[in-house]
Amino acid sequence: MTLKGKDINKLPTDGYVIFPLSMSRLQGDQSPEKCMEYMAVLDDKINIPGNDVVFLYTNGLYFNTKEFAYTVRKRTTQQMLAHRNALKRLILKKGTYMPGAFHFLPFDYIILNSDCFQPFFEALYKLYKKNKDFKKYLLEALGEREPCQANIDFMLEEIAVGHIIREHLIDFPKTLVKKDKFRLIVYPGPVFKPEIYIWQKRLLPQESPKKLGRYYNATYDPKKRVLYRFDEVKLD
Repeated sequence: MTLKGKDINKLPTDGYVIFPLSMSRLQGDQSPEKCMEYMAVLDDKINIPGNDVVFLYTNGLYFNTKEFAYTVRKRTTQQMLAHRNALKRLILKKGTYMPGAFHFLPFDYIILNSDCFQPFFEALYKLYKKNKDFKKYLLEALGEREPCQANIDFMLEEIAVGHIIREHLIDFPKTLVKKDKFRLIVYPGPVFKPEIYIWQKRLLPQESPKKLGRYYNATYDPKKRVLYRFDEVKLD
């Protein structure tokens, strides 16, 4: 895979900065302290404050284990609450942010509040069964995780949810945002090949870019300070 990208010069106003959070990384490179570092990177690019921040906890994957559901739920709930509470304290301590502009949401918020989730998921599942290239990228993205149905389904859910966010097919809580002019997904790590493949092949419905803002087809890596646009990524 060939990656091309460059840093964001100036971040516009009146949009959302969205952090998808992996439960396994909440004490690592998505810890509360790291999240504050990533927001500081973006702060330097803002002239006029006017954006909301969404922290999206992707906790659903961890119910796809052999552990008892109660045990998993208890642990993941404790992890999310500890992470959220620590972030809130850091936000208050900084003193320059508006606390009400930070929103903490579970992964299922998107699934339950967008009418597009089910048809998108079903379309992706059919592609997984029929499209050899998509299946190859999906299995590669699993890494060392077992290629069981539960893990496959969760990755398909991730792709569907990401597409829903970028296409403005879900409403987020608003504090500073007025017209929802852009949505920037921020993730410290490698780009998600199966998601890029779906985008490049136009395998899910896509709205006119003029309606979606400048980051409609991109992910920002705050560690490398690079914006990766899906149309510019060359898959193997």
